[in-house]
Amino acid sequence: MALTKRTYTLTPETLQRFEQTVRPGERSAMIGELIERWLMEKEKAELRRLVIEGCREMADEMLQIEAEFHPLEEEVARNYGE
Repeated sequence: MALTKRTYTLTPETLQRFEQTVRPGERSAMIGELIERWLMEKEKAELRRLVIEGCREMADEMLQIEAEFHPLEEEVARNYGE
């Protein structure tokens, strides 16, 4: 896998805590893993938002379909018990 070097700015406190916690030689991999996790969480949150939005948009249609089939459900319940 090709790697690309970038420069980012951190507060001295954050940098110090990070370097005290993660050993040299593991830092780039850790930053890569953290960024990947963060990106996945962002994508998951966006997907969740889209699913909720879609459900809200379809709510009226689903209620209409349920209303159309409700008499059939009642008939089945009467004839076969619940």
